[in-house]
Amino acid sequence: MITNTETLIRSKWRTGFILLLASCLLSACVSEKVRVVNKTQALQAQEEIPEHLLLDVGIRVFDPGIPEDESTWEKKNVYPAVRRAESRYVPYTLKDTMQRTAQWGSIWVVPRDSNGVDVSVSGEVLVSDGETLALHVHVVDSTGRVWLDKEYSGAASKYSYHDELKLALDPFQNIYNQIANDMVRARQGLSDKQVENVRTIASLKFATEFSPDAFDTYLVKDRKGILSVNRLPAPDDPMMGRMFQIRDREYMLFDVLDEHYGNFHQSMDGPYENWRKYSYEETIARREVAESATRRKLLGAAAIIGGLIASQNSNSSAASTASTAAVLGGIAAFKSGMDRAAETRIHEDALKELATSLEAEVRPMVVEVEGNTVELTGSAEAQYEEWRKILRQILQRLMKPSPGCQIKQGLV
Repeated sequence: MITNTETLIRSKWRTGFILLLASCLLSACVSEKVRVVNKTQALQAQEEIPEHLLLDVGIRVFDPGIPEDESTWEKKNVYPAVRRAESRYVPYTLKDTMQRTAQWGSIWVVPRDSNGVDVSVSGEVLVSDGETLALHVHVVDSTGRVWLDKEYSGAASKYSYHDELKLALDPFQNIYNQIANDMVRARQGLSDKQVENVRTIASLKFATEFSPDAFDTYLVKDRKGILSVNRLPAPDDPMMGRMFQIRDREYMLFDVLDEHYGNFHQSMDGPYENWRKYSYEETIARREVAESATRRKLLGAAAIIGGLIASQNSNSSAASTASTAAVLGGIAAFKSGMDRAAETRIHEDALKELATSLEAEVRPMVVEVEGNTVELTGSAEAQYEEWRKILRQILQRLMKPSPGCQIKQGLV
């Protein structure tokens, strides 16, 4: 038979243990994670690559990765204005990285996929909060051969945003170097003949797009969707000569649009760096507050339950006092957790304020076609679509002698 003394001892022990556990966990310090950021260097060309083996690359504006369900935006740290700006900023940073390696021909950031390039890069921003960047990247050459289809992610070092110790490169430069290196390795896996074939097929794909009746028999596709050359046009084929003129005009617009993306990248640098810095701090603070709030609420609930159980198993006034203290302490801890949860909302609101619009509109571009001035307006994507329509008109006019066309002035 259990005596009153034994009951009292057990009750005190349970209550004391619960309170001790709550006290220890509630006062526990949050340990800081030390991130070691990998230092991947971009692979540089060791010798000059012959021009006929240099592949031209088009990096399409990325998908901003904005979920359709708006209710998930805050939880996933998605701020549409910033994401749309990042969808232009990230491709240009990748372009700069690749350009510095001297491994490629021309590299452009383009509004959408184009058959005028040898290699097409597209991607999506999966996560971006200043602390973490995650991208999905897809790379395919003109034959349809997939070079890359993978996710890249990395964490910024806290020193990336330190005013005095701030690193010179992008906080996530490691990711861009990895992508560039994987692309170089994919190209190195091709023979010189295969590289030349990629260039030839790109030219024929572009020609087929603009004049399918004349060129649709030049390429064939196998069961895997890979293109190969069925036959080649004659070296002096006048129609192919016109297609090269059209493609040159496509490249002319690419140069102008690429300059726009470059200006946007430069103008975004300062505001975006500040946004990432504060977003980094807010993201970490919000996570620590959320973890603290959850811990306090769980332990508070545990103390309340423990106190109630202790009170039911004891008839002594001392045990009753201890159990009441446990319940009151639990209530206080639970309320503290609720208060901490409210702090999370403050940090979320701060992130919203930081996510000011970083977007820039493309100014109208004036194009002169056969003496007639045409103004391209709207976004870069819209201007590109307008330009493609004009290229088809130019092709028809190239069938007879004409003054041609030129971009009279770039961004005004």
